[in-house]
Amino acid sequence: MDLEHLFRQLRGPFSFLRPEPAELRTLARDYSIALPEPQRVFLHREESTPILGFPVLQGDSEWALRAALERYIEAEEDLQWGRVSRRGTDPKVYQAAWEEYYSLLSRVTENVTASSFGRRYPSIFWLYHSIALSRLLKEIPRRLVRRDAELARLHGDEVKYQVLHRYLDKVFQLTYDGVQRVARQAEDREEDLFPQLLQLMRDNVLILSEDHIGPDLSQLSSYFRGYLHREPEEILGALAAVGEWLESRLGTDPGFAGAVRQVIGKELPERPQSLLRHCGLLRFFSTWPGFPDHAMSSEDVELWELLLLRLKEFELLLGLRRLVIPVRTDTVQGLVCRGALWGAGAKDVALSDSTRPLDFLRPWVVDPKVSRFGLIYDITDFSAILSVLSRSGTDEQDRSYRRIFRFQRRVNRLARGRRLRLEKYLGDGALYSGRHPARLLAVALGVQRYYKRTLEEGFPFDRGMRIALNYGTYRLLPIEGGDAGGDAMRYEFFGQGIVELTRLSTGKAMRDIDETRTLLIGLGYPAHEVDSFFAPVMSQNVDVIDKGEEDRQFYAYINRNGALVNEGIVASERFVQRLEELESPKALYRMREGSRRYLVCEMESAGEPLQFALRQLGRASFKGIGKLVIFEIVDPEPWDLSAGEELAPTPLVAALQAEALAESRST
Repeated sequence: MDLEHLFRQLRGPFSFLRPEPAELRTLARDYSIALPEPQRVFLHREESTPILGFPVLQGDSEWALRAALERYIEAEEDLQWGRVSRRGTDPKVYQAAWEEYYSLLSRVTENVTASSFGRRYPSIFWLYHSIALSRLLKEIPRRLVRRDAELARLHGDEVKYQVLHRYLDKVFQLTYDGVQRVARQAEDREEDLFPQLLQLMRDNVLILSEDHIGPDLSQLSSYFRGYLHREPEEILGALAAVGEWLESRLGTDPGFAGAVRQVIGKELPERPQSLLRHCGLLRFFSTWPGFPDHAMSSEDVELWELLLLRLKEFELLLGLRRLVIPVRTDTVQGLVCRGALWGAGAKDVALSDSTRPLDFLRPWVVDPKVSRFGLIYDITDFSAILSVLSRSGTDEQDRSYRRIFRFQRRVNRLARGRRLRLEKYLGDGALYSGRHPARLLAVALGVQRYYKRTLEEGFPFDRGMRIALNYGTYRLLPIEGGDAGGDAMRYEFFGQGIVELTRLSTGKAMRDIDETRTLLIGLGYPAHEVDSFFAPVMSQNVDVIDKGEEDRQFYAYINRNGALVNEGIVASERFVQRLEELESPKALYRMREGSRRYLVCEMESAGEPLQFALRQLGRASFKGIGKLVIFEIVDPEPWDLSAGEELAPTPLVAALQAEALAESRST
């Protein structure tokens, strides 16, 4: 991961971490392969700028985990305090608290490990879980004061870190066991599955034991006493003495000031003491004559340099931890979170229904099912045309391949311009997805117009093109990316939504025969012999071809057998319904083309007006998915809209149903 890019996404304040390349490169050696990438989170209508973060679902199971953690930490605190105060504790209470927490944390560990597929779910979990853990540990010395103020003053900080060390020992063993089980099942290496961020947190316990550290280090008194076994006044006093020496030396020694400017590569700050927050500078200062080594020994210098690095790591992880977005389910608004993240004050705000929060106690962590608008285009008889071209000369083949290459690049540019995502490349077409139906509709019309222009320029793949639009349920299949720190994880769509789009785009009643015919031609059988072989079967279906429909360049209809014939643009009923709900298109005109009745509609897409014509075809039968209501979409660009009948405002789907009923009666 690029830490410079990540740092720009973090929310401060930062007292020690500086966004300088050299410093971030130092941290990147350990952290670039351990940190998760924040995702974009949108509000309900996706109109506002998204924020970056990790949406985590707060439900009953998550609260149960947090309560179990609290009971276990309290039990561990009682045990460690009992040893200091020489008072007995009930081992049954301790064991019950650990087993309750162990049971839930084991489930989480297996879930986040088995479902991660490079998405670093374990790291996100530990970022989130460390919030509750750090708050509990931070309060231990204060809680112990209420038991025995004098004893707590002597041993409270020590007990805090004893509890943390015991916790880490148990959690690491639990995590190793869980990773081992998943590795056996997944046939993967344990070292690749173990959460590296947890290891880094054990090396730098600040993120597990503190939730804020100010520039004066006053919050680190417990850390100094309980972890470093040093008095805070000793360390802070030494830093103050060095700061005074530094300020005096910079003001009186131009050579020293010039050397410091050269080392830091910029002008000196107004407060010279802030130079002590640059890694390696204190070590550099300690080599100059007059350095107050009576106040800070060489061992103290190395201690500060290590602590400074730990403080920078702490702020990096704390900034990332601030990106955790707790969300909950509201019976009215769906997923909601605190409005303060968007500057909406204390009230809750509804999130987009495309938000997929993490639920660590569910087997998949993030539900692999997503609802998306999909677009698929498919060039008709692509394989058959390729087989013909294969018998042409080399020059003709090269020209044809260059043309299809340019065509598909142009389609990709159209899709990217409307912020669609390429999900699958299909050779003779592609599948795109998006969150806004208007954008997919605009791309569908744009692709059809571009195909029409390429035909005029001699495009060899001239037997037509099918386009289908739907709003469906897909599943995300994670495809392995590169090595750690390499390529990002890639996902493929599969599931019901893909099946529906494929059926809508192919659509023909004779599709099984077409596929067999294409297969035989691809295997090398002469095309004319294959066509001659299938001619008797094809002739039996002549009566279901509607020549009136197929007189058009682009067309779609449902034949007498109830099968969809698509050589144009079609959309599913759910797509049209969601289009009406989200985009509120206005039906402007009623247009007639023979017996066909269309509604010409207009709406805005990417700040530009978009016109299209809709017609409800009826209910078609599809292999494997039953019957669906299908709509035809037509580009009204060639029409003279002044010849149309203006319409009063009316709900779109209801108006289309009324037009379909009137059309059926007229025929």
